[in-house]
Amino acid sequence: MKLKRFYAVVFTAIFSTSLLFGCATGQDQQEPDPTEEPSEQQDQQN
Repeated sequence: MKLKRFYAVVFTAIFSTSLLFGCATGQDQQEPDPTEEPSEQQDQQN
């Protein structure tokens, strides 16, 4: 019975961690915003 509980805890920890990292928004900060005008993007880089 304790082994089943151990596996349940381990599975829950792995599943929760994978949800946190899998659903994270890893948008690159260097990528320009496509909604901005090119002149605005150039001003931000300087």
